[in-house]
Amino acid sequence: MSDEANRKRIGLSLTPAYLEALKQLVEKGLYMEPQDAIRDAMRHLFQFHGIESFSEKDLDEKVQE
Repeated sequence: MSDEANRKRIGLSLTPAYLEALKQLVEKGLYMEPQDAIRDAMRHLFQFHGIESFSEKDLDEKVQE
């Protein structure tokens, strides 16, 4: 099954300040798209709270078990 088939779309409303900050991260070349920055921020949030990583490698290992 493709990676796209395993994803769910959610809606997210952001203030203009957050949108501008995401735009700046993309313009600086730190991220290709705003959603990449959001996903990275979520990974950091999960890590900070001690929630297991959701990286591709971890998912692949769990599927093979």
